[in-house]
Amino acid sequence: MWPSEVRDLCASFTGKVYIQKLRLNKRGYTDDGIYFGTGEPLYFAQDEDGLWDGYFRASCRAEAVEIMRERYPVARIRN
Repeated sequence: MWPSEVRDLCASFTGKVYIQKLRLNKRGYTDDGIYFGTGEPLYFAQDEDGLWDGYFRASCRAEAVEIMRERYPVARIRN
């Protein structure tokens, strides 16, 4: 599937999108040993249908929700 097709599917997706804040240690690793570095808080998001999942950074939960609203404008955002 092309990125533009995924973007179009995400824009019309009406299901649930789950957002989870991931904990990083002082050196920038997750609990399971994946390195992301330090900086703004790290979030993981995934839609219930598996169209998209990924990691992204946001300064706070409200900004993380805003970022997902841009990608999924009609979806329900969940914890």
